[in-house]
Amino acid sequence: MTRIQKLLAGAALLMALPAFGEGIDWHGNWNITNSIERLSLHIPIIGEVDETSGNLTLEFVENLGNVTVTITDGNGNTVYQESVETGATPNLTISLGELTDGTVTVTDGENLVYGIINL
Repeated sequence: MTRIQKLLAGAALLMALPAFGEGIDWHGNWNITNSIERLSLHIPIIGEVDETSGNLTLEFVENLGNVTVTITDGNGNTVYQESVETGATPNLTISLGELTDGTVTVTDGENLVYGIINL
């Protein structure tokens, strides 16, 4: 690949980046229990904020059972809370409305992960 081809490929990649939302950086642990042993795995949730639409999309890449999704604003006030059965609803889209910063938390009562929302 020539230098010009590399530059063009890099420019195309940079132009495509704004089309994707900002990913949520999760903190915490999620343990999945199977019949053999208890495993601590990567966090099986992909979170992405679309700055254009103001939507938060959560993708549950594993069936985590019934979880509670909570969004709090920068002052710690709960602005959204919903119980989700992840086997039946593997993707959840939430309108953030006027929220500019806050936290999204997902828990099943035993495991808890959270990520920062900053628009």
